[in-house]
Amino acid sequence: MYKLKHDRSFFVLLGLSIVLGSFLMLDQGGLSGYESIFASLYNAPILMLLTSVFGALYIGKDLADHTLYQTICAGHKRYHVFFSKAIVFIAGSNIILLMQPVLIISINTFIHGWGHSSFWSDLDYLISLFFTTAVLNAAMCGVSLIVAFTCKDVGNTLSIPALLYFLTIFLLNGPHAKEIARFIPLGQLRLLIEHSSSLGAALLVGMIFLAVLCFAASKIFNRSELH
Repeated sequence: MYKLKHDRSFFVLLGLSIVLGSFLMLDQGGLSGYESIFASLYNAPILMLLTSVFGALYIGKDLADHTLYQTICAGHKRYHVFFSKAIVFIAGSNIILLMQPVLIISINTFIHGWGHSSFWSDLDYLISLFFTTAVLNAAMCGVSLIVAFTCKDVGNTLSIPALLYFLTIFLLNGPHAKEIARFIPLGQLRLLIEHSSSLGAALLVGMIFLAVLCFAASKIFNRSELH
């Protein structure tokens, strides 16, 4: 947490996410708060590339310059080091991805009103939607985790998740997009925005991917040689 609070790259990426997300919504016109939910989340997959950069700088750099090795030599257990890095990385990534939607929904609600039955009647759904989106984001961040602890450098931790991201986007625009989307977190996020999937199904896919990737990354880290 100390490193995150003093990491300029995190705040640069957060600011860039807010600016880019707002820029992508310029053609939407005056939206109500309720309409802003799906309009802002629609752009979230585009901003996923920023979390690849964050993962490379926050985890890949610490592995490349042996900071984590020194931390373990100082007496900290490997699983403590792994989970502290993973939890803060996932939390930081979700802040980067979800801050702009929260801000734009709040601003548009203040200016144009909620635009639906009532904010309080939609609050439970809004919380569930953002929680599910956060889990799907975390699952997608799991790719950066496993690559970082496998490759232990900045370049691969940045490039491999970015490459997999573009491959996923390509598949989600292919002839079998609907079928593929149901089994991957980024696809479930798109289906949620299009009202083609349930929160429960999306949450299940996200939790399975997150658990598998984190388990694999932790095993790789626990068995790897750090020097």
